[in-house]
Amino acid sequence: MTTKQKILNASIELFNDQGYANTSSKTISEHIGISYGNLCYHFPKKDDIVIRLHQNFMDELDETLLNLKGEIFEFDFMLRSLENMMNLTYKYRFFLLNGYDVTIKYPDIKTKTIERSKVYSTIILKISQFLIENGYMHEINEKQLKLKIHGLLIIFNSWVVDKTIFAMLPTGIKTDHTKYYIQLLFSMISTSLTKKGIKAFSSAYERISKN
Repeated sequence: MTTKQKILNASIELFNDQGYANTSSKTISEHIGISYGNLCYHFPKKDDIVIRLHQNFMDELDETLLNLKGEIFEFDFMLRSLENMMNLTYKYRFFLLNGYDVTIKYPDIKTKTIERSKVYSTIILKISQFLIENGYMHEINEKQLKLKIHGLLIIFNSWVVDKTIFAMLPTGIKTDHTKYYIQLLFSMISTSLTKKGIKAFSSAYERISKN
């Protein structure tokens, strides 16, 4: 592994565990046992590390999204792709945990985050249209559909915070695994699904839950 990759890996770990604001470049260099000067040779400022990590995050998401667009109408693949995206988001969770501070400091990251949200909306809309056309979802007007999509995006953008802070809800429900949040997302749309749709999604969820 190259020194540059070691720096990036250590940065993700420290930003996630200690917080972006609480982690300095010097802390990162000490964590992996290299000199501060060596780290600065690869990344002169902490800002450079953050920007590179965000680009890596976007690149990895793009790969998952590309695969999802190709197999958007297969339920098991759809849910597995969602799980992969959520696991990837958790890998880079400091971006969501420190979302406000990061987007204020880095306008380009804010712009890319907004653009990515639009991509998600488009994909969810395409999935919804497929479900309606094939009898998996009840007919719904455009305004209601957009509200539901916005609600799903709010959950998708906030579940990492919930998972990080709460290992278990007061009710005893464990929230320390990604599949719980997939189930939560499913519950958000279940009222809009037909019996055929509920059966199809429930079967697919049961299959991926066994792995």
